Amino acid sequence: MAPTTTGELRADARGNRDRIIAVAAEAFAQFGTGISMTDIARRAGLGVATLFRRFPTKESLVDVVFAASVEEWLRRLAEGLAERDSWAALCRLIADVAAEQARHPACADMIVTSFLHGDGFAAERKAVEEGFVELIRRAKAENRAVADLEWSDVTLLLEANAGVVMVAEGDASVASDRLINRLLGAFAAEYPEVRRAPFRVDHGKV
Repeated sequence: MAPTTTGELRADARGNRDRIIAVAAEAFAQFGTGISMTDIARRAGLGVATLFRRFPTKESLVDVVFAASVEEWLRRLAEGLAERDSWAALCRLIADVAAEQARHPACADMIVTSFLHGDGFAAERKAVEEGFVELIRRAKAENRAVADLEWSDVTLLLEANAGVVMVAEGDASVASDRLINRLLGAFAAEYPEVRRAPFRVDHGKV
């Protein structure tokens, strides 16, 4: 049998890592972050020792899984900043993040504990805040957002939505939709207009 090359070992290690992350993301979405590392290893078809070599703690695995969501938010934020209608972009971004919270309770919790108030993701948090502040500034200049709207209002909305998701029985999307539409209406300079045509959340999107 031909000896295994270093490149093959590295490819195998990368494959194991990618499989662990994919399986963990699905498991966290279905069962929350309380699922054990042993169960994740079993679902990935790997030994527990292999799992812990890649991720020494569950927290390190959760952070890597959550980082994929953060990267997607940064990509969508960049797209929103390139749009001409800043108010529509702002509403859509908020609604998309809230919808992901509703689909994945673990994500709802991570947004509050790790992203908004945790020690990690400092650079990403700064980039997200700066992007939202700019969208808010433009929406105000367009007279679409209330004059006193701030980034802290957005974080408060996401914290409130996380609370709704965590206590909801069954499908959390209904309660989440209602909350987000109400609060986006409060952010709007023309609240009656928003009530006539409320912003709808598309839960079919990732």
